[in-house]
Amino acid sequence: MYERKLQLAGLLKQKKSAFLFGPRGVGKTMLAQDYLSRVQHAESIDLLSLDVYRRYIAEPGLFRLEIEQRLRDIPAKDTLTVLVDEVQKLPGLLDEVHYLIERHKVQFLLTGSSARKLKRSGANLLAGRAWTLKLHPLSSQELALDLRKALTIGTLPGIYQEPSLSAKRSLKAYVETYLREEVMQESLVRKIDHFIRLLDVAGQVNGEPLNFTAIARDTGVSVKTAQEYFDILADTLIAFRIDGWSYSVRKQLRQSPKYYFFDCGVLNAVRGELRTELKPSSYRYGKLFETFIVNELIRANDYNEAGYRFHYWRTNAGMEVDLVMTRGPDDVPKAVEIKSQTSPQESDLKGLIAFASENNKANLFCLCQTPRKYALGSIQVLPWQKGIDVLLQ
Repeated sequence: MYERKLQLAGLLKQKKSAFLFGPRGVGKTMLAQDYLSRVQHAESIDLLSLDVYRRYIAEPGLFRLEIEQRLRDIPAKDTLTVLVDEVQKLPGLLDEVHYLIERHKVQFLLTGSSARKLKRSGANLLAGRAWTLKLHPLSSQELALDLRKALTIGTLPGIYQEPSLSAKRSLKAYVETYLREEVMQESLVRKIDHFIRLLDVAGQVNGEPLNFTAIARDTGVSVKTAQEYFDILADTLIAFRIDGWSYSVRKQLRQSPKYYFFDCGVLNAVRGELRTELKPSSYRYGKLFETFIVNELIRANDYNEAGYRFHYWRTNAGMEVDLVMTRGPDDVPKAVEIKSQTSPQESDLKGLIAFASENNKANLFCLCQTPRKYALGSIQVLPWQKGIDVLLQ
């Protein structure tokens, strides 16, 4: 088992309950089971088990009765910790969870691969009685990643440790069984063929400002449906939404969003490029490196609880900055350009220079593959690993 940055034992030592969200395959169950092995009294309920699922969907009240019976078997002063795996499959259980937290001080760890079904079903989200934690694929904070390997097969824990050919087969199966079939099984979409076409298009426009009108035309759905499908990708943690940045909230809302897939290996599988040679000087390599760094920053932001919000910046003339990071409207923005080169120059960073001309207080950064940091005027050019640490300060 990899040593994960998200340390449940430290976070939950006060017996606080928590939701643990993350895409399938990031290791939620293994991390949760490891936490359970460290507590004195524990129960584990797996809603992926068909027998368990059928039992509770027929009579949700049994869940409470069985937990209360388990409580009678432990000293009154002790705490019972209950893991419910894939809680979004039975949102109604959260009413029973709420009751057991309030009445008996039971600690719950509730894992799920989609918050969407909970939100859309009007489920009881426990009103602050449970923290929300996120688990991601492996990051450079947790492991000395092989960059080329991470760009090719991604960093899902189980897949990253497989041999190359086996990993590519696993990624293909992941896309075919999870991204295509399970989204349908969760009743998130009514026409899976439309969603499959949308998924293919989403892979092609990864990291690009979206034109929903064009996407709707290409996939044969309405503009509203195309927008909803991309929302599904974000709500199921398959992709992250990055909105345009401006000091004006109104202008932010008018700009087209970008979406980045949560893992480069999954992105390659969606695009059908798992067996395509990855050439370091290619456009594809640069876009994968950008996706990788965006994900690294999102993961570090969550694990370090840094509180940054991520946007991108683009002008009508086509000048663009990959990321703008702020903690709020009064915060000095950090503008970040991501380059796969080893020694970018000012001519490669015109977007940052244009951004600085409109936002003269901004801090400017370029994250790249340089072995040592250097400066280009007011732009700090940093090795990407060091740059992540600097940006999250």
